[in-house]
Amino acid sequence: MQLMTNRTGRRALVKLTKKQAIKKWLGQFKSPFDIKDDAIDLRTMSENYSNGIIPLEDIHQTVSVAAGGALDSDIEHDYNPEGDKTSPQFKYVEWDKLFLWTLFQRDVAPNHILKIIRSFLRSCVSVPMAVKFTIDGKEYYCVWDGHHTLQSMRFKGYNKFPIWFIDIDDVDLADIENAGFAGDDQGRIEYGVWLAGRNMVNINAKIKRVLHPYDQFMIERDTKDARALAMTNILNKNNCTPKRHATMAGAFTQIKSGIECYELADAYGNKGQFWDRALNFNRSNWPGMHCVLEVFRPMTYLYQLANTQGLVLDEHFDTELANALIERYGDAESAQEAIKDSYEIAIRDKQGSGNLLTVHKDQVLAGLINIYNQDVGRIALPPAEYIWKV
Repeated sequence: MQLMTNRTGRRALVKLTKKQAIKKWLGQFKSPFDIKDDAIDLRTMSENYSNGIIPLEDIHQTVSVAAGGALDSDIEHDYNPEGDKTSPQFKYVEWDKLFLWTLFQRDVAPNHILKIIRSFLRSCVSVPMAVKFTIDGKEYYCVWDGHHTLQSMRFKGYNKFPIWFIDIDDVDLADIENAGFAGDDQGRIEYGVWLAGRNMVNINAKIKRVLHPYDQFMIERDTKDARALAMTNILNKNNCTPKRHATMAGAFTQIKSGIECYELADAYGNKGQFWDRALNFNRSNWPGMHCVLEVFRPMTYLYQLANTQGLVLDEHFDTELANALIERYGDAESAQEAIKDSYEIAIRDKQGSGNLLTVHKDQVLAGLINIYNQDVGRIALPPAEYIWKV
């Protein structure tokens, strides 16, 4: 399937309300997908294509519709970078031609270089960016982005380095003067410094989008990462679906916390079993809800705590605790919020004893232990870190 909309069609769409434009655009697809400001669900969108590979033009048109006309004043047409001397070009450069000019670079972080080296793959090196000066007959490729990557490549034995660079010597004099610099050699250098500094701030402070945990997990899952596949099996077993937003029953949005819970191992090093049971606790008792972080996470730690202390929590334990929560609070979100509120009141009124708990996970875990001990008590759970009348 190839969906194409010309510029006239795009402009016609954005005259509608944003909601109407999105609905009209989605009407062309057999499998509808979420279009939101912070993310377009490309994995579902890909189901509309026989091989699952989406043409960039279709994504481009979807972004245009999602923007609701906000891009109109920024759109340009028919720009050819090959004719622009301020547009970067590519080259492999020798190490002795690479420099750092502190006027437009930040301090180097050895621990970040070490992090890059320890996860280094030659197949996924980002191309560093630089401006090239010629000063007193000597070439200087001064890096404004990717310095840590270059240092890592040097440690990994590279003898030539990929560089995406702007040759300041080739920039038209008119462009330099229009930017407010003198039309001489010194002005050309000052222009290059200004350009690199502007680019460095623009890329690192304004533009870069941090990889969202959801995207990382889905990429790892789809590319057969072992941990992601193991977690996916547990999610599937409990009718949970990884999602960016909690828009459906069983939606699992807390990827980082999911990894934290999956990694909790028993005495033999087996991972995932406590998280598996905690997800089942959430989904079995509140099947119409998403996976609630401060239910499945403290429950995971509760199961691990019992296992560590040799305490057997039989199948009746889950039912007893769930019934106590449902009778007290109803749904899972209300339960975890009420427990946290109860803890804060107990601290304020000095109605409890034990260690102060600053993390929500620990507060809810203590609350769950207290509730079971107060309302059920069939199994003698170990005392909570902070004991209060919930």
